[in-house]
Amino acid sequence: MPATTKHDVTVDFGSIALTGTLDHDDEQRSLVLVTNEGSEPISVSLQAYGLIPMPGNVFIKDWSEHTGLTARLAAAGLVRIVRNMAVGPFRSTAFEVEVTF
Repeated sequence: MPATTKHDVTVDFGSIALTGTLDHDDEQRSLVLVTNEGSEPISVSLQAYGLIPMPGNVFIKDWSEHTGLTARLAAAGLVRIVRNMAVGPFRSTAFEVEVTF
């Protein structure tokens, strides 16, 4: 699947909402919001835990500044939650999501 882009997207991070271009690179399994001020990674790599998302999917952490982000992206119709998992020494929640734009 080639890289896909969605322009004029507002992403609600909870404490701040940023507007820009959402870039999904399926080959790199990454999702990034590019704004006038730089780029904000949405996805996270979990390869250190032996986890690789399925084609068309990315992982999004649900801790720290990304708490609740996955649910807000799903509500906006930008992703579909595939599964959740506990990762790392603190068993923090991460989601595998299908990018739907």
